[in-house]
Amino acid sequence: MYHWQHKNWPQFDYDSARFKASVSEYSKKAYSIEGALSQIPTNDHNDAFVHLLVEEALSTSAIEGENLNREEVRSSVARFLGLKEPDRGGYFPKEKGIAAMLVDVRKSIKSAMSKTLLCHWHTLLLHGSEDYYVAPITKGDYRDSSIDVVREDLYGDSEIIYKAPGNNRIEVEREMGAFIQWYNNANCSGPIKAAIAHLWFVAIHPFQDGNGRVGRAIAEHALFQDFSKPPLFSMSSMINAHRMEYYQQLRSTNSSLQINEWIAWFVELVKTSQDKSLESVEFVLQKSKFWAEYGEVKLNQRQDKVMKKIFTVGADGFVRDGLTNEKYRAITGAPPATATRDLKSLVDNGLLYPSGEGKRGLRYFVNFPQDNNLFVGEEDAPLVDDVSLSKIFKKIERNLEYFRGEKNPGLTKLIDEYKALSLGDEASKNKLENLLRKNS
Repeated sequence: MYHWQHKNWPQFDYDSARFKASVSEYSKKAYSIEGALSQIPTNDHNDAFVHLLVEEALSTSAIEGENLNREEVRSSVARFLGLKEPDRGGYFPKEKGIAAMLVDVRKSIKSAMSKTLLCHWHTLLLHGSEDYYVAPITKGDYRDSSIDVVREDLYGDSEIIYKAPGNNRIEVEREMGAFIQWYNNANCSGPIKAAIAHLWFVAIHPFQDGNGRVGRAIAEHALFQDFSKPPLFSMSSMINAHRMEYYQQLRSTNSSLQINEWIAWFVELVKTSQDKSLESVEFVLQKSKFWAEYGEVKLNQRQDKVMKKIFTVGADGFVRDGLTNEKYRAITGAPPATATRDLKSLVDNGLLYPSGEGKRGLRYFVNFPQDNNLFVGEEDAPLVDDVSLSKIFKKIERNLEYFRGEKNPGLTKLIDEYKALSLGDEASKNKLENLLRKNS
C-alpha cells in the first residue's frame, strides 16, 4: 500500500519541534555564507554565483545518470544571467536546458507556485531534447497516463519500485492542485517546507520525465523563501555525493505518511550543503586574491588557458589533485618539451609550485598568496593607516549584521586585529566599544 492510497493522503505526519535546533543552525549558516561573500570583491560576486549554479546543474543531472559538459554549462549559466559570455556554438540542449531552469528558479523566488511556473521550468529543462527520447514526450504539461518508477539491475532486469497516483491528466491535475495550494500557504521554515515539497512532488511524479530535477528545483525554491535573495549553496552536489542513501530515504516513505526521518535526513543534508558552499565561496575569494597577486604576470596562450581551466574546474579538481605535465599537454596540445618549459615558467613566476619527484610523481599546485602581514613595516612607521583600520571596522559591522550580533570566531579575530592595530588610539577604541554595545 503506497502512502497516497491511505485515507489521510496527503496529510503528512511530522513533529516540527524536533527540527527546531537544526533549522536555527541552518539560518545561522546561511548568514555565514553571506558574510563570507561580503569579503569577496564586488566584481567576483557573479563568479561565485555562477560557480555554485554550475555545481548545482552538474550534480542534479548526475543524480539522474547524465554527465554534462562543465564548460558548456558555465557558458550557458553566464549568458542566462546576462553576463558577457560568448556563445561557444555547437548543440548542447541538456546543458542549456538545466542552466535555463536553475537561473529561472532563482529569479522566481518571489513568485507563488503555480502550474504555469512548474510547466515553464519543465519546458526550459527539456527544450531541444527531442532527439534523446525514443517516443515523443510531453513537455510543459502534466502526464496523461499512469507512470511507474522502475529500477534496473546490472543484468538489465527491471523492477517496479513505485507507482505514482493519477492515471490521466485530470487526476494528476487534482493531485498537483492540492500540492500547489499547500505550498503557497505552508507556514513552516524553509528546510522543512523544502523537504516536504520535494517528497510530495516526486510522489506525484506529474511529468513524463524530469521529475527529479524539477523536484530538487522546487526544494531550492522553498529554501529561498526565507531570504530576500537566493542564498549561495548547491543542494544537489551533496545529494549526488549520497545518491544511494537519497533514493533509499525516498523509498522508505513510499508506504507511510509519517516522515520525521525523511525531514531529519533532508535538513542535515541541507546543512552539509551549506558547509560545502561556504568552501566554494572561500575558493572564489582565494581565486580573487590569486589574480590580484599575479594578474600582471604575462602568460602565453597555453598558460592562460590552463590557469583558467584550473579555476573553472573548481576546488575539487586540479587545485586539490594538482596538475601533471601530461594533463597540461592534454589541455593545450603542446609537445612535452614545450609543456615542461611552460610549467617551469609558471613556477618561476610564482603561480604554481611543484610537489613530488620523477616524471610520474611530479605535480604542480596553485600557489595561493598568503594574507599580507599587517604588522610588517618600516621602523618607526605607523603599523596601519586610517584607511586600513576603517576597512577592518567595516568588516566588523558586516559580520555583526550577518550574524545578528552573535559572537563567532571570525568576529573575534577581526576585533583582536582592530584592537592590535588601534592600540593607544582612544577614539578608535571608543568607536569599537560603542558598536559592540549597540549590537549586544
